[in-house]
Amino acid sequence: MPAPADPLRPFDQRTAAAARTEHVLFGRLHSEDAPAAVARRLRTAIGLGVLNPGEKLPKEADLARQMGVTPFSLREALATLRAEGLIVTRAGGKGGSFVEAAGDSDAMARETLSTLTATELRDLGDWRAGLTTYAAWLAAQRASAVTADHLVAQAEEMRQVGAADAGRRVLGRFHVELASAAQSMRLTRADLAVHEEFDWLVQVILDDTAQREILAAAMADVAASVRASDGDAAWAAAQHMVSHEITELTRRRLELIAARARMASEDSTDLVDEVRRIAAMVVEMLEAMAVEVAAEVGDSPVVESLTAAVARAVLPRLGHAEQLIHGVGYMAQTEHFATAPYWIEWWQRAPDGTFDRDFSHQLDPGRDDFYDYESQAYFTRPRDTGQPNAMGPYIDHGGVDDYLVTVTAPVNHAETFLGIMCVDIRVAGLETALAPWLARESRECILVNADSRVLLSNSMRYNVGDLVPAEPGLEVTDVGAFGWTIARQ
Repeated sequence: MPAPADPLRPFDQRTAAAARTEHVLFGRLHSEDAPAAVARRLRTAIGLGVLNPGEKLPKEADLARQMGVTPFSLREALATLRAEGLIVTRAGGKGGSFVEAAGDSDAMARETLSTLTATELRDLGDWRAGLTTYAAWLAAQRASAVTADHLVAQAEEMRQVGAADAGRRVLGRFHVELASAAQSMRLTRADLAVHEEFDWLVQVILDDTAQREILAAAMADVAASVRASDGDAAWAAAQHMVSHEITELTRRRLELIAARARMASEDSTDLVDEVRRIAAMVVEMLEAMAVEVAAEVGDSPVVESLTAAVARAVLPRLGHAEQLIHGVGYMAQTEHFATAPYWIEWWQRAPDGTFDRDFSHQLDPGRDDFYDYESQAYFTRPRDTGQPNAMGPYIDHGGVDDYLVTVTAPVNHAETFLGIMCVDIRVAGLETALAPWLARESRECILVNADSRVLLSNSMRYNVGDLVPAEPGLEVTDVGAFGWTIARQ
């Protein structure tokens, strides 16, 4: 029985690297969500220019078999791509599914970039840098002269393109060709995966002719190092190229967030002033709730009266809480209640922006997932000092899975400590609120907590949670709340 015909273009019409890329793109998928995986892979093929506008996709049965999915999964993926305007399906003898001209990919990239947190962008950049540097190092040892010439040609092509989307396709093909030159199918598959999540965002910076020239030069350096079989130089050149991409994406991301944020053009407040305003707003909210709860509960709190008091203090404020506030509630001093030694009333912001009651905290000390809030600094510091406190940034692995800052204030009645009022602030929300001020800073600017760790930054040199060293020329301004400072370089 003869072997089935390759539904893709004949091998002799492609370079060897292009053939490897196509076989990876249309190779068997390993995913529990097959329709989504197929849609991502075909979206990547269109984005890289492997499938061009007007080109007919292989027959559904052939493509499903080649990708190792069921015809049903393939049809579901094609329906997704049709809804996105990337393909069109026509009936009849000459019908089938055809690639459409992509929509406004630049607008999509800007929208996606502006919704990423700084940590998400950093992690994507780390992923891209790890793959690219190692691929360049291997390619310098394994690539043929023909492949090195293709890399050089793509660098030159980047200099010639006149639009951001064309530059994105060239850069994407360069990354894939580099991974393919490493002679590793797994590395090439990994590179395609990062392309699906990261590379297309770079289109945002490629609308600038100067940026296309900078990246063309960086690509040329990588290609020259591969051609010279210099692995160390190839690694360094690849690292330089990706670092530039991330630095520029970080700058553009802040600009996009700033453009979307509400700030009057005549607003002349300084970043320090705005941080002070936010801190004062949160503390005022916490202390007002603490006073109301303490006044209602009295000397002998019982669960029922405390529940009602906390609800009356918190609920009227939820509808007016600024977007950066992600959670709010009360944590009781332990052993106040014989029936409930640990006790929390908590509301968490839902995806639609409203607040829902949160009952996820496990308060049974006998459980492995017991939430021992009494040992946390956000509880002990206001208890011991009688003053508001801010703890973080820290990653909340208990449900938010993101960097948080927890601000707390003590609840006291006479000389008795009853517990704390708490507000959780997502660092991403704080960054969104401060982005207009960060974006217009002319120097590197960092918001630093009392432990000298980064809360926010407009520089790729400083990421959330990093320890800020005492550097010469670092100008520090005290915010006047929580021990926070603004450092400018």
